[in-house]
Amino acid sequence: MDTKWIKAYYNVRGLQWADQKSALLFFLSEVGELAEAYAEVEGAGLSGEETDLLARFADLGLEADEIVSRTPGWIRNNDRLRKQNIAHEAADCNMMLSVFLESYANISPDDALREKMALKLSCSENNLENLLNSHRLP
Repeated sequence: MDTKWIKAYYNVRGLQWADQKSALLFFLSEVGELAEAYAEVEGAGLSGEETDLLARFADLGLEADEIVSRTPGWIRNNDRLRKQNIAHEAADCNMMLSVFLESYANISPDDALREKMALKLSCSENNLENLLNSHRLP
């Protein structure tokens, strides 16, 4: 995700940019919210083991949220009462992962993934797109 959009969004909302540790904790909190939302919406199709796993993720996400919320200057707009929108929760994960990677390594998740793909495929990042396009499914 392009962090220029995130930065503009933060500016409009009056939010500050997270340092790497806070961004990671926010990301983990969002993963917990996604797990909670998915379990709520899709719970009937989950096994007991899957339900338990998602519940543990939700609990750990809440714990991460509690830790980062104690950081001076952070105000969480925690909306854990409304979890019906799985896509919005996944988007929040994407946003916080992007903030974390920029704060940590000054790279986007997309750029990091392209770098990893090129390494795994033993090609240059410049040639990656051509290689992948030549193997696309119709």
